[in-house]
Amino acid sequence: MFFAEHGEWAEAERATFEYVHGRVLDIGAGAGRHSLEAQQRGLEAVAIDISPGAVDVCRRRGVEDARLLALEHVDESLGTFDSVLLMCGNFGLAGSGEETVALLEKLHRLTSREGRILLDTVSPYVDADAADLAYNERNRERGRMPGQVTIRIRYDGLATPWYDLLCVDLAELVALAEATGWGAVLVREDGADLYAVLEKA
Repeated sequence: MFFAEHGEWAEAERATFEYVHGRVLDIGAGAGRHSLEAQQRGLEAVAIDISPGAVDVCRRRGVEDARLLALEHVDESLGTFDSVLLMCGNFGLAGSGEETVALLEKLHRLTSREGRILLDTVSPYVDADAADLAYNERNRERGRMPGQVTIRIRYDGLATPWYDLLCVDLAELVALAEATGWGAVLVREDGADLYAVLEKA
């Protein structure tokens, strides 16, 4: 899926991406498929990732501006953007509710008056089994949002460090957006998957 061409994306993902415009910041770019599609449309894209391997793959695949940069180091030195991509679950990369609020506030400052955030996330409640619901409840007891999970990614003997990822449902997304000056203009739900476009309120 990380190398999928635009025509192979999920329908909801393609519909969300139609809102991309202007100068684009692709956060957690991975193999660069969203930045490459933005470039195909004649847009300037800045792809960032914390993984040196991902940045190398982006560059070898033709992403013109791919940078090794952690999310916490995103600042005004990158310039102003019209579209920010938080796709493939990257809306939750800040980790917690409080850190997501801080990220959304930062992105509000780094975007133009017509700024947009294109994102997807996964509801922690749809198709949740008893273990999932217990995990959600333990989060509530600890003062965390229910969908904050601590995970790592493993592949063929390799593993990332453990990190927190925040998953939210539509009501939680709207609350986070409204608290930080964003409003939802497009929402598509496909089972547990939630795609959305946020614009400045």
